[in-house]
Amino acid sequence: MRSSDWTHSTETTAAVPQPVHELRRFGDVVDELLDELVELEQHAHEASDHYDTGPWQRENFVRDLPGKRELSLVATVSGTPAGFLIASRRPDGAHLHRVATDPRHRRTGVASGLVAAFLARTPGVVTLVCDPANRPALALYTRAGFRVTGTTPEGKLSLATGTTPHR
Repeated sequence: MRSSDWTHSTETTAAVPQPVHELRRFGDVVDELLDELVELEQHAHEASDHYDTGPWQRENFVRDLPGKRELSLVATVSGTPAGFLIASRRPDGAHLHRVATDPRHRRTGVASGLVAAFLARTPGVVTLVCDPANRPALALYTRAGFRVTGTTPEGKLSLATGTTPHR
């Protein structure tokens, strides 16, 4: 998907130039951008009060999961990662493991563009788990069509699109 296929408005004034996001498949760029993705994850974790207990490490990015290389996406600006979405295939759809935006690119449509593009190309039920205190993430997922389906033993919210998945 080229950047021309993904346009998104932002809340800033028209006088300020907006970055052009290019959406790329994770499997096509992971080898080239792995160090930058790990660094982005670290910065996203440091900038958030509710972004999991610890940042993902290199091994999380390279761990093989069903469909991960094809389903997962990376948003880049001038070849540099601005955000990513990591997902894997499930029998009834997919599971979103991680969505992160570089703090310098927050509120520019990176996360919503990643989620929208992912949902547009992923059939079936999509699930995810989110900290209930992470209001920006919950607002993003709600706008994208997710709804709360339960709570994990750790107190996080389970969300899904479409029909509630079988447990």
